[in-house]
Amino acid sequence: MAGIIQSVFSKGIYTLKAPEAVNKFKSLASHVGLYVGIVVYTAIGAKIFQTIEHPYERDTLETYQALLITKRVLFLSALQNITSDKTDQSFQDLDTALTEYEEICSQASDAGVDIVSKEFSFNWDYIQSVFFSLTILTTIGYGNFAAVTRGGRIFCLLFGIIGIPFMLSVLADVGSILAGALELAWTKNKERLTRLAEKLHIVSKKKEGEEEDEMESVSLEASLLKALGALMLLVLFLAAGALLFTIWEDWTFFDAFYFCFVTMTTIGFGDMTPSISGDGHGAEKTTYMLVCTVYILVGLAFTSTIIELVRRQYTESWRKMQELRANIQAQLKLADTLKKLSETAEKNNMDIGMSIADDLEQLKNNLNKFKNSKHAAAFGDVDIQTLDWVEDNKKVKAFFIYESSV
Repeated sequence: MAGIIQSVFSKGIYTLKAPEAVNKFKSLASHVGLYVGIVVYTAIGAKIFQTIEHPYERDTLETYQALLITKRVLFLSALQNITSDKTDQSFQDLDTALTEYEEICSQASDAGVDIVSKEFSFNWDYIQSVFFSLTILTTIGYGNFAAVTRGGRIFCLLFGIIGIPFMLSVLADVGSILAGALELAWTKNKERLTRLAEKLHIVSKKKEGEEEDEMESVSLEASLLKALGALMLLVLFLAAGALLFTIWEDWTFFDAFYFCFVTMTTIGFGDMTPSISGDGHGAEKTTYMLVCTVYILVGLAFTSTIIELVRRQYTESWRKMQELRANIQAQLKLADTLKKLSETAEKNNMDIGMSIADDLEQLKNNLNKFKNSKHAAAFGDVDIQTLDWVEDNKKVKAFFIYESSV
């Protein structure tokens, strides 16, 4: 009997736990599937871009290379001829050859041909194509190179229309995970961070034995502390990326920090971009590209999360401030109404007690608490002095007696 009960109990436990495990597995699979999906989509898109653009780029570079060599030879030939034939025609031929050589130098340099060595490197190798695809999906768009063929531009439209919403879903998913982690970190370290902020005089220190009042519900300083903490995390993240890029690139820390900021905010001027073009060492170049890709993807999600957290804190503080303002205005209206009623009662010589005076005194204390708080500047237009009449009229007529006499 005991064995049967144990068997049923264990099956019951299994039955209860199985759905939870399945749900967790489905959640994990959805996250992993989303990340794998964007990786596969980017890899396929990069290969298609390379297939379309690379042949055209190769033909263009080879053409400019040949023209550069040819025009240089013609210029040297014209220069040699002028030494033996110093006629006007020879000078004119030299001038024409020099102009043509300068023009082809400018065009070849823009295309990517080195003027001195006459060598060139491809933009549309696979690593660069992956990075280009990433700039489309993240809407950074550095603009240091782009698709130039009709087929490449058509595919760019299709790739972006499908891929940008896909990438936004990935960034939102990563952002939700980061937001949860930040919220958990804040919950666990709230007291420690608050004490640190008090030591640094970022927030005012609460006096010992001081009771929390209604202003604590607004918690403007707590919201400010959260916002400042989030911004500090963002600065640290950008600084970490800047240190990383100073290792890989010939950049100063400021230049690298500037690049990280422009990239994470998707401004993407394109005046500074990672040096992943050229032949170089394949393994090192691939590693650098992967590091850049992961940093940019995580950074975009992290930056958008931080900005959203700061926005929420500002919105929440503003909402609570407006609620508090409405509360103060309501108390002022109540006090004004009671004042008018008490004055009317006095004119009718009503002999009433002190209960309303106590209520009015409490109202004044509450409003003066708001007025004397550190947030008083936000309520500068609220006239709390309308309750000064209470001090000069302690024997206020009770409203309920007045109404009963009518």
